[in-house]
Amino acid sequence: MELLQVSLNDLAHLCHLASLGKLLGGLIHNLNSPLHSLGMQMDVMQHFILKKDGLNNDVFGKLSARLTQMNDEFDNLNAQIKIAGMRADFMETRPEKLDINHFLHQEMQFLKTNLYFKHNVEAKLEFSPSLQAVTPCPPYFNLAMGLFLERLAEELERVESKSLCLGTSTKEGRPTIAVDVGGTALSESFCDILKMNPENPPSLQEISGEMNLFISVLLLKGEGIAFETEFQDRGTSIKLMFSQ
Repeated sequence: MELLQVSLNDLAHLCHLASLGKLLGGLIHNLNSPLHSLGMQMDVMQHFILKKDGLNNDVFGKLSARLTQMNDEFDNLNAQIKIAGMRADFMETRPEKLDINHFLHQEMQFLKTNLYFKHNVEAKLEFSPSLQAVTPCPPYFNLAMGLFLERLAEELERVESKSLCLGTSTKEGRPTIAVDVGGTALSESFCDILKMNPENPPSLQEISGEMNLFISVLLLKGEGIAFETEFQDRGTSIKLMFSQ
C-alpha cells in the first residue's frame, strides 16, 4: 500500500506537468490573435493621428472606440496569463478547504479561455449557493477534476454534443457535482472507465487512448468520490458524490 501511494503521488505530479504543458501550448496559441489585433489597432491609430487634416471630433470618436477595443484585448490577455499562473501553482498551494463552486467556475473559465470548447457547445452552470466547502481539501481533487473536465470537453467535441450543464447540489448530505450532456450520449468506452473498480483496474490494453481519463477517475475515487452514470434518451448524466 505504501508503494502504491508513492506511485500515485508521482503519477499526480507527472499529470500536473503534462496538463501544464498543454495549457502553455494553448496559451501561446491564443496569444497570437490578440497580439496581432493590438498591432493592427496601433497602426490604424497612428494613421489617424498623423493625418494632415488634424484631429477633429470624428477622429477622436474613432480613437476612443479603438482604445476601448484595445483595452478589451489587454483584459483578455491578462485573464489568460492569470489563469495559467494559477494552474501552474495549484499543486503547491492547495487550499485548506475546497470551495467546489468557485473551483468549477474557475476551471470552466480555463477551459473556455483555452478553446477546449468549440463555439457550438453551450456550457450552462447551475451552482447551489448553499453548498458547503469541503474540509480538508482532498489532496488530488483539483488536478484530477481538471483532467476529467479536459477529457470531457474533448469527448464533447468528438461526439458533437451541443450542450453541457454543470451543476452542484447536496444529495443525502453529500456535496454532489452533476454533469449533464445533451444532444448525444457519451461513448461506452468513456463511461466504462467511470464505472471501474480501483481495486481491480482495467488493463493497459483496455484503457488504450483513455489514460488521462483513467488517471483522473482513479485519483477521484481514491479521494472517496463515487460516480453514478445514467444514459438518457438523448444524452448522459454523470454525478460525482463526495464522501460524507
